Amino acid sequence: MDVRAIVVLGAPNESYETIAGTPIALSDILGIPVVYRVLDRLKAGGVGSIAVLTEAPPASWPLGTGTDERGQWTQAAGDQLWRSAEQVFENFSHDGADVVLVVRVGSYSEIDYGDLVNYHLDRGHRMTAVLDGSGLPLDVYAITGSRRNDAAFLFRHRLQQFRVAGINYEFHGYVNRLTSPHDLRNLAIDALMQRVQIKPDGEEIKPGVWVGRGAQVHRRARVLSPAFIGAGSRVRAAAVVTRCTALEHHTVVDCGTVVENVSTLPYTYLGAGLDVAHSVVGRSRVWNLKRNVEVEFADARLIGEASANAPLRALGSLLSLASFFPAHILRGLFAPSHRECPPSLPDAITTPAAALEASAATMKSSVPSVDTGEFPANLVIARRYGNQ
Repeated sequence: MDVRAIVVLGAPNESYETIAGTPIALSDILGIPVVYRVLDRLKAGGVGSIAVLTEAPPASWPLGTGTDERGQWTQAAGDQLWRSAEQVFENFSHDGADVVLVVRVGSYSEIDYGDLVNYHLDRGHRMTAVLDGSGLPLDVYAITGSRRNDAAFLFRHRLQQFRVAGINYEFHGYVNRLTSPHDLRNLAIDALMQRVQIKPDGEEIKPGVWVGRGAQVHRRARVLSPAFIGAGSRVRAAAVVTRCTALEHHTVVDCGTVVENVSTLPYTYLGAGLDVAHSVVGRSRVWNLKRNVEVEFADARLIGEASANAPLRALGSLLSLASFFPAHILRGLFAPSHRECPPSLPDAITTPAAALEASAATMKSSVPSVDTGEFPANLVIARRYGNQ
C-alpha cells in the first residue's frame, strides 16, 4: 500500500494562526515544532513520501533547508501554493500512489492516520473528509490516488468545496485549533500535564521536570514541576521557573526573575528581576493571556532576543566577564576599607550601644517617610504567591 501526504502549512491572513508574523505551526512545543509533531504522526500512520508546501520563508523553517527525514519542503505564496499542491498530487498519482492524504496544518489533532486510510479504503469512496466531534472540518482529507480531477477541484477552491460529495470520518480525540497565543499556551500545558501524546524533547531529571540537551540551570535557581527547559537554555541564579512553564530552546532567564505559567519562543531573553506570568513571550513581545493584550518592548534589557549564533552568544558572555572582573579587582585593591578595629573585650562590655546614645529626634529622622514615598535603597520587597 503506497500512501503519501501533502502537508499545506499556511495561514489565511497575518493575524489568524500566526504569532509575531510566523505560523503558529512552526512554533516549538516542548522542544519540537508543531508541524514536526504532525509529520511524525503521519510517518507513524504508514505514510511514505511527504511534501510540505508553505508560504513561510525558508529562514523560518525548523531546519532552514528544503529536505529532511520528515519530508520535502517547498515555498510557494498565494495562489501558487495551491497550484503547487495540485502538481504534487499529479506527481504522486503518476508514481502509483494508492491514497494521498491532504493535511492543512493550522490545528493540531491526534488523528490515527492509519485508521483513516483503512476507513477510506473499506468504503471505497473517492474522498474522505475528517470532522471533529462538533462536526466541523479539520482540513484533513484522504483522496484515492487516481482521482486527480477531484483533487484539482479541491485545491483550486482552497479545500472549501468538493467536485463530488465524499464521506465523513468523525474524529473524537484531542484537537487544538492553534488560532492564537492562547491555544499555543494551552497545548504546552496539556503536554506538560500529559493530557496529550506529545512528549518533551529532553531528559526528565526529576518527576515532571524535563531538561533539553545543553541546558544549564544554576544551582541557586528553582524549577518546580511540571516544567520544561529547552536545549541550550540558561536559568540563572535566584530565578524561579514554575507552574507549567515551557522555556523553548536557547531561552535565557536572568538572575532573580520569576517565570510562572509562561511559554517562550526560541531565543528569548528575560531580563533580571522580572515577574512574568500567564503569558507567551518572544520576539521582544509579551502576549498576556489574562488581559488579552500584546506589548512590544524596545528595551532589550527587559525582554529581548538571544543571538541565534552560538559564537556570538559565547562572545557576549566573555565580554560580560571581561567587564565584570577588572572593575571588582580594582575596587578591592584601591577602595578604602570600611572595617573598624574591634575593641578589646573589656571595652566592648562597658561601652554602651550607639543606638542607646542616639536621641529620639535623630532616630525619628532616620525612619523613611511614607508620605514622601522615599525608601532606602536596601528595602526588600518579597513577592507574594497564591491568594495572599
